[in-house]
Amino acid sequence: MNRQAQNIFVKLCVISTLILGVSACSVYAADLSSTDAIVAIVNDDVITLKDLRQYIGSIASQLKIENKSPEEIRKIMEVYEQKGLDRLIEDKLILAAANDKGIEVRDDIIDKNLKQIEGRYPNEDDFLKSLTTAGMTVSDLRQKLTDQLKIKYEVDMEVRDRTVVNPQDVTDYYNQHISEFARKPSVNLQSVFVSFDRHNKQEARNRADEARSRLIAGEDFNQVFKEYSDGSSIGEVERGQMTQIIENVVFSLKVGEVSDPVEVENGIYVFKAIGISQGGQQSLAEVKDQIYSKLLDDQFQDKFKEWIDKLRQKAYVEIK
Repeated sequence: MNRQAQNIFVKLCVISTLILGVSACSVYAADLSSTDAIVAIVNDDVITLKDLRQYIGSIASQLKIENKSPEEIRKIMEVYEQKGLDRLIEDKLILAAANDKGIEVRDDIIDKNLKQIEGRYPNEDDFLKSLTTAGMTVSDLRQKLTDQLKIKYEVDMEVRDRTVVNPQDVTDYYNQHISEFARKPSVNLQSVFVSFDRHNKQEARNRADEARSRLIAGEDFNQVFKEYSDGSSIGEVERGQMTQIIENVVFSLKVGEVSDPVEVENGIYVFKAIGISQGGQQSLAEVKDQIYSKLLDDQFQDKFKEWIDKLRQKAYVEIK
C-alpha cells in the first residue's frame, strides 16, 4: 500500500473510531486491503496495516477508557489522523531505546494508574464493561500503560530533563516581543440574545424589551437568560472583536449597567456589563510564567526532534 492510500486509511479509521466506535476500523481495513500489507519496517520489526489499525484504535480506546471528554479525544486523534504511522514508528524507536537501557516500571506504579482510570467510572463493573467494549482486557491495558511509561521515562531522561530555560531568556523574550503583551480594553458581558429565526421581528423586540426591563429591575440574570435567550452569553470581549455597532454600545456601559436592545442582522442583544478593564501593557511579572512555558515547550520540541532524528539515523526505517 502506498503512502497516500495509507493516509486515507488512517483518516477513515480515525473518523470511524470517533463517530462509530473502534470496531468500525476493522470494516474499513477489510475494504481497503484483503491482506496484511506491510506499511513500514523498523529495524527487524515489521509494521503491518493491521498493526497501524490496532495502534490507532488502541489510542482511541484508551482515551475512552480514561473517560476523556469528546473534545479532548477529538484534539488528540486529529494528530494521529495526520501522523499515525510516524507516531507509531517513533513509539517503537523510543521503546526500543528504553528497553536497551533496561528501564522497568514498578507494578505499584501501574496499579496506581489503573486505579486512577477505574476511579473515573461509577464502579468496577462499568470500568470492565468499557474495557470489553473497546476490545481490551485489564492485562492489555497494563501492558499499554507499561510501554507508555517506559516511553515517558526515556523521553524525560533524554530530552525533558535536559531542557532548561534561564530567567534571562524570559526577560529577553519579553523585551523582544513586548507588543504581544499589550492588553486591549475589554468588557465582561452578560447577554441575552433573541433570534429572528425563532420569533418574528416584533415578537423579538417585545421579548428583548421584557428581558431588559427585568434585568434593570435587578432580577437574577440566569433566570432571565433561561427564559428569554436563544444563544449563549458572550462573556469577556476585547475591543476589536465585535462589530462596530455592538462595540459602540458595550464599551460605553458602566459596571452593572444594562444596554438598550441592540438589533443586528439575525436578532437582538441586551447586554449587562459586569466588569471593565482599561487594558494596558502587561508587566514581565504578570506574563513570566506564560513566557517560560512557551520557551520551555519550544525548546523541548526542538530537542525532541533532534533526538528522534538521531534514533532514526541509527535505526533501519523504511516506509512502504
